[in-house]
Amino acid sequence: MNSRPDRTTRRGALGLIAVALLLGAPAPGAAAAEGGPAGLQPFKVRYQATFRGISGGQIENGLRRGERPGQWIYETRAFPNLLGRVAVSPQARERGTMEVTSAGVRPLSFQFDDGKSDLAKDVRFAFDWSAGRVAGVAQGEAFDLPVAPGTQDTASVQAAMIVELLAGREPKGFTILMGKRLREYRYWSEGRATVVTPMGQFDTVVWANQRDGSDRVVKVWHAPSLGYVPVQAVQFRKGQLETQLKLVGLERL
Repeated sequence: MNSRPDRTTRRGALGLIAVALLLGAPAPGAAAAEGGPAGLQPFKVRYQATFRGISGGQIENGLRRGERPGQWIYETRAFPNLLGRVAVSPQARERGTMEVTSAGVRPLSFQFDDGKSDLAKDVRFAFDWSAGRVAGVAQGEAFDLPVAPGTQDTASVQAAMIVELLAGREPKGFTILMGKRLREYRYWSEGRATVVTPMGQFDTVVWANQRDGSDRVVKVWHAPSLGYVPVQAVQFRKGQLETQLKLVGLERL
């Protein structure tokens, strides 16, 4: 029997990470956090991840304050089960540092480590907003790109989405740096829905997003009662459900 994971398995496990990168959210708070909008507080949340109905383990998202006022750090890590480990290392990490205010989010730096000794898939970059550029290394190749105000990375866009909702704004889209490429994502509201999760039943607002030219759509169910923490996210490909995340744990730090 061939012990190497096939392409579908690899894409499935990596897809769990991809959905998580478009999902995270802060836990609720009663007052304005230091350097942040009202409601934004440090947190850790866990989601059960499945790919085409098969469990791949869990994913954890976390948000904590940085060293300076207004600075926040967003991290994602995987807790794959035995099946998920054929494609995703439990040592894999993503970390983004950003500035967060009531006016919005501005990313500062980003790094992704796939948990393996080979650095070919790792990503690291930093923004220079005074020059309007971002530079770094992605998958072994150096890059240096011009960036416009409002550009996010796959970590900072999580906080950006929540800051918009907490402020009562309705985001229409984000330019997101993914690896060494800038991608345009369109966002739209799909109304309200009730969702049942392992943590209980929640009334939610539903938001969808899609990259220009992609056949994948991600839908996220945000619970206002939890400060807009997502309680469910689903990725569809060509209209078929492919990856799903459901809330299983929330810790306020």
